[in-house]
Amino acid sequence: MDSLLLTRLAELSSAEKLPEHDYFFSLADAVVSVLDKEICGFREKGRNGKAGGLLDFSDERLLPLILVPDLHARAYFLQNIMNFVLPSDFLGSEKGFSVIEALDGKLVRLLCVGDILHSELRGRARWLCAQMEFDDGEVTGDFMSDEMKEGLSLLSMLMELKCAFPDFFHVLKGNHENILNENGRGNFSFGKFCNEGEMCRNFMEAFYGDEVTYVVSCFEKALPLVAVFDNCMVSHAEPLRPYSREELVDALSNGDVIRGLTWTANGEAMDGSVWALLSNFVNKEKLKEARYFAGHRPVRGKYALRQNGRFVQFHNPSAQNVALVYTDRAFDPERHIVSVV
Repeated sequence: MDSLLLTRLAELSSAEKLPEHDYFFSLADAVVSVLDKEICGFREKGRNGKAGGLLDFSDERLLPLILVPDLHARAYFLQNIMNFVLPSDFLGSEKGFSVIEALDGKLVRLLCVGDILHSELRGRARWLCAQMEFDDGEVTGDFMSDEMKEGLSLLSMLMELKCAFPDFFHVLKGNHENILNENGRGNFSFGKFCNEGEMCRNFMEAFYGDEVTYVVSCFEKALPLVAVFDNCMVSHAEPLRPYSREELVDALSNGDVIRGLTWTANGEAMDGSVWALLSNFVNKEKLKEARYFAGHRPVRGKYALRQNGRFVQFHNPSAQNVALVYTDRAFDPERHIVSVV
């Protein structure tokens, strides 16, 4: 285990200061290089010649899977995940491994469903104060700096982990991965309590400069959109409709597919979209018990089920829960969605 990595993660998780310019720029550039080169057995190339939008582990070594819901600037949540000791039966080992030990030992895969920045309801009061600063011309004021300190510390942790464990640690694009606050190509400018998207873009350009902001946008645009495993599928949001393999591989060049996997509201998806996708992609022997997982819309308690119980939403912003997908048993949301604290 790299002791320097553990130290950096611990320091970032405390979010005591904004990541330094040179460190953040170098890290962002490194992780973009990792993603750009991620053309391999589990991520095929799209028609544009770049790594595609689909992660497909169905023909890869069978490993237990940890699913992480929307993180939304909670660096402490990610640190708690890394320190969480996994159940011995999850790994098929008598020894208890923490998540980061299991990643280091190539014993597990971990997939984050996206939505890295923006503290949302947890930070509502701070956002409103930051908006007042912004309206007064202070784009890097104290309130916005505190918000970005949390968000960019988390982003740095994710980048560190992707660089350290590129084949086992993965992040999908969510609807909040839009640092430039763009409209178009599947993205929409973001504002919930105030003008969060524009405030983030202005902060990045003022504090870090255009070059760093651009590299972060390259990171976001290189993230895959959907993942397939032996017994499940995952995207940020409920799939708007069924998609073909070709559409998913080429999704990063198709704004309609990006939108349909990152922005879908409850009740908006086509009936049967989940079953159609599972039927086409997962192991046929596991289809009877297969599930499709996503975050995006908040739930109360551990989870919400949609599409005849096949679709599992597990993003509770007031909890620190992850989903454990075993290799040798059907997923049980009551027992297999667990708190890491």
